[in-house]
Amino acid sequence: MSNEIVTSDPVDGVETLGHRDDWVHLDEIQPDHCGLVAAVRAGEDEIERLKSMGVCVGRRLMLIRPGDPMIVKVLGTRIGISARLADRVMVIRCAGDAFGDA
Repeated sequence: MSNEIVTSDPVDGVETLGHRDDWVHLDEIQPDHCGLVAAVRAGEDEIERLKSMGVCVGRRLMLIRPGDPMIVKVLGTRIGISARLADRVMVIRCAGDAFGDA
């Protein structure tokens, strides 16, 4: 993680990771591929809900199944996230095709 930058968004104070040019929506990664959460663009309640499921800036996750709900693996557990909520999660694609222990 040496080339990653953790910063706060100067506009709304939201914690972010990396460079915005590298961000994609969570649903843009392929099944069985991972993403590193770069930002969560949501209200406080939604951010807290995602954090309680392990989805927060800097966390690796793997897309198991796209759709609504989307199934992702985070911290070794599969969780379902509504498409509406998942749309607020921006990720940086992980190098390589997949990883073992999301």
